[in-house]
Amino acid sequence: MYFGIEIIGFVAIGIAAGMLAGLLGIGGGIVTIPCLILTFHYLHIPPSMMMHLAIGTSLASMVFNSLSSLYSHHRKKGVIFSVVKPMALGVIVGSFVGAYIAKLLPSHFLQIFFGVFECLLGLRFLLPEAKIKKKRSMPGFFGLSGIALGVSTLSTMLGIGGGLINVPVLTHYHVPMKKAIGTSSALSFLISLTGAMFFLAMGIQDTHYPYTYGFIYIPAFIVISIVAFFAAPWGVKLAHLLPTDILRRVFGVVLVLAGLSMIIG
Repeated sequence: MYFGIEIIGFVAIGIAAGMLAGLLGIGGGIVTIPCLILTFHYLHIPPSMMMHLAIGTSLASMVFNSLSSLYSHHRKKGVIFSVVKPMALGVIVGSFVGAYIAKLLPSHFLQIFFGVFECLLGLRFLLPEAKIKKKRSMPGFFGLSGIALGVSTLSTMLGIGGGLINVPVLTHYHVPMKKAIGTSSALSFLISLTGAMFFLAMGIQDTHYPYTYGFIYIPAFIVISIVAFFAAPWGVKLAHLLPTDILRRVFGVVLVLAGLSMIIG
């Protein structure tokens, strides 16, 4: 009975994560992480490994739903691969750096720091958009790689797909919101894939809890991955139906709520 309730909870997390991946171009970690931590409390997982296990599981479970979101946005010609390609190098390096730092720093410090960051970023989207006085050109290869390095480092540290930062960065350089979301979904796939691989490798020697492999809790990974994969296209449909202003407000509210959740703990 208890295992059944646990699975139902993972199904709900998967639906929310998949919808957010398709709708906002984010990996869904802002929902997955707090829900997994709550679940792990009931599973009596040791606090010393709880946050790392939640981050690793979140990244792993985002691989398939971000892939589904990427495919759906690509079918609607919403992915700018000329931007994705130069950012891939920064994603790989940043994922390793982020996973390594996360293993060293206390989890509560990471939660509060990035929670504040999410709130500030969310408020930016909720406030009226400032008029652009001059055109900002897209950075070159090394500029985009550097941006991806920073975004991937922070995203991997906190188990999110990077859309929280990639979408506003892309819109800053005048990429239309819907194409920014589609392009972000491609970057989220790369971040979640490489980040999950590094968390798995770094946690093999440190985790001996049942149903875990590295810093990944296998039951949650399987259920969330499957459910989110099929839920992501629903979010994509909404993303291409809703006006840009509504998308900005939804994105801002999600960021603020996620930030407050991480600060409160």
